[in-house]
Amino acid sequence: MKKVNSISPAGVNLDIYEGPIGISCSGGADSSILLYHLMRESMEKIFIFTTGNNQRNRHNVKGAVRVVEKLIQLTGNSNIEHHVSYCEVQQPSELWPKLGRYFENDMVNILYTGITSNPPKEITDKFKLGISEPHRSDDNKELLKHIPECDGYSYTPWYNVDKRKIAEMYKEANLLEELYPLTRSCEYDPTSKFFEDVQDPEDKHCGSCWWCEERQWAFGRLQ
Repeated sequence: MKKVNSISPAGVNLDIYEGPIGISCSGGADSSILLYHLMRESMEKIFIFTTGNNQRNRHNVKGAVRVVEKLIQLTGNSNIEHHVSYCEVQQPSELWPKLGRYFENDMVNILYTGITSNPPKEITDKFKLGISEPHRSDDNKELLKHIPECDGYSYTPWYNVDKRKIAEMYKEANLLEELYPLTRSCEYDPTSKFFEDVQDPEDKHCGSCWWCEERQWAFGRLQ
């Protein structure tokens, strides 16, 4: 295992495991900066997994493709495979079994995810949409360490890092202008009453959802 120490001013460490490795990449800021470091540091094959959510019009897929193309350009690493699948409503119960096939066939040894911690409660209490990211709750911490459906190990290096630390990583790597604008964190949901008066942002950001407000808080801008 290769270890990369202090890759950001926050002193965040990242372990590079023996490959082939997999990474769940939504095209958001968190998983994109993680993929950047993996593509820079790992000489192993990288399998990138993106799931398009039909309920939210699969906007993230286009963003993830843009991110991957840019990272090939920035890192010079094309030893990757980008796998895109689709589901009606993205749930772990749908996603993990799909990824499990790669573990069963010994195609990947480990799955990286870019899940971060929530901002401080005094910040999120002011967000208009009164929910938080469910995968980041303490109740799911053990589940994220080991995904039974995959029979493999899930590594979440940003778990105790909030998005402001992610913003520091972009600044440290000089990616605020080249990579960050290509990422998309929006979770606009046309089926939710909350968005009745919000225009579909398509591949941009609605600016109203919990995830957009978190992004604005961390980076000071959406794009």
